[in-house]
Amino acid sequence: ITDLPCTIVQGRYDVICPPETAMALHLAWPGSSLVLVPDAGHSALEPGTRAALVGATDAFARRAADPSYPA
Repeated sequence: ITDLPCTIVQGRYDVICPPETAMALHLAWPGSSLVLVPDAGHSALEPGTRAALVGATDAFARRAADPSYPA
């Protein structure tokens, strides 16, 4: 799956899944990008995390609709 695009969204203050694990995954997955949300913890419902997840999903939708859209 390393050739598939992936956006990893990680809260800076997440103590359940620490940012170090997201960084390790990002470094091991060449097709990934990492978004570190500076004011978030573990919950996907936090405003910064939610915005990053919606942004990543929208970007994937744009790429699916228009393959020339930049990765």
